[in-house]
Amino acid sequence: MRVLLVSANQERSPDPVAPLGACYVATAAAGAGHQVHVLDLCFSDDPPAAVRAAVAAHRPEAIGISLRNVDNCAYPDTVSYLPHYHAVVEACRAASDAPIVLGGSAFTTMPAHYLAALHVPYGVVGEGEVAFPALLARLAVGESPRGLAGIALWDAATGAVEVAPTAWLPAVDAVRADRRWIDNRRYFEQGGMGNLQTKRGCHYKCTFCAYPVIEGRGMRTRDPAGIAAEVAALLDAHGIDQFFVVDSVFNAPRGYAERVCAALRPLGRRIRWSCFVTPGNFGAELLDAMIAAGCQSIDFGTDAGSDTTLRAFRKSFNVDDVRAASAICRARGFPFCHSLVFGGEGESWETVAETIALMDECRPTAVTAMCGVRVYPETPLALALLARGEVPGLETLYEPWFYVAPAVRDGLAERVRDAARARGNWLLPGMKVNDEERLFARLRGRGLKGDLWRYVSRLRLGRALAEGE
Repeated sequence: MRVLLVSANQERSPDPVAPLGACYVATAAAGAGHQVHVLDLCFSDDPPAAVRAAVAAHRPEAIGISLRNVDNCAYPDTVSYLPHYHAVVEACRAASDAPIVLGGSAFTTMPAHYLAALHVPYGVVGEGEVAFPALLARLAVGESPRGLAGIALWDAATGAVEVAPTAWLPAVDAVRADRRWIDNRRYFEQGGMGNLQTKRGCHYKCTFCAYPVIEGRGMRTRDPAGIAAEVAALLDAHGIDQFFVVDSVFNAPRGYAERVCAALRPLGRRIRWSCFVTPGNFGAELLDAMIAAGCQSIDFGTDAGSDTTLRAFRKSFNVDDVRAASAICRARGFPFCHSLVFGGEGESWETVAETIALMDECRPTAVTAMCGVRVYPETPLALALLARGEVPGLETLYEPWFYVAPAVRDGLAERVRDAARARGNWLLPGMKVNDEERLFARLRGRGLKGDLWRYVSRLRLGRALAEGE
């Protein structure tokens, strides 16, 4: 079949992110014998016109649309992407009679909602490398795809939605992402990093995280040698020497990160990369191995600086782990960020103060703080809130809905905003404090690559000195 894959994402703040998932699915569909074209809308000024042109050029017999994010996950400056997705679907529908198939991480978090809201007959839930070609095979011969693993169906006559159980791939070494489908150089120039996936899934049980819903609840790792080969190819073919590892957590399962670093070490002088890590299972030997392999900064998924809140989040580490991990980074002069989420279950003014104090003690290069916990369907937090009647119904969570603990509901945003204003290295997405968008745009304009929070304190210090003169 002639297949048009549309990457619908247009969010470029703080940086445009290359649609790696669409590359995986496009590569699999082409490998199954289909004629594939990828339309990436990230940089398009006129998505409907881009859709019309792609349809006219390729005359697709099926159109797949990848939905990357549900919303910007920032409070209170919250943006839902559903209206944009609706416009993309309508543009595809107006330009072609080909059946439309939804997929992507956003779709997987709430498939029944998206099919019904966008009036689309088919969707792929979870990984698409096997499910999407299987669906295309059924569509090509006019057979019903009912019962295919990972396929969701919407009945236009009744409005009913059927979602078949997702069949997660038992291993991910066999799948690959050919990067020829997208403009890698443009993403690198404007976004400052390529992206790389070393594993899928997450075995942690954090109450609010959607990673296990999107990628599965068990970690499936890639062969480190294959990862190094992919990095070398991107470096040699596209000149991409800066990467972000998109895994939910780089340093899990235990021992795997060390093997990846050993494979990347021969490239360590030519590449730079960053990743998310957990403060647990983190030690000096691992950080030294990461540095030797080219790692230039890390972002700790800390979420809170109080043992009370960490337990409520079901985190696998405690405050002492946060202190120890921070000390290891400081001893090496290594850039590190702590990402926080204020307002979770059990949050009180005392725990808020503990978290702020811990950040002052740990002295990270930067802090990224969010107010309110975005609640996604199927997460443990969503199920608990629904059971307690604290959410009116599942449909409430389809639009941006944030949980804030009752004890701090009044005044939390103001308290966190005050803390950020008093500390020049805090960034607050959604609250325009220390305006990271303008700041990052200036830094990218200087040609800087990698995680830009590494430069925030230095830039603000220079500006303050200049203003003082």
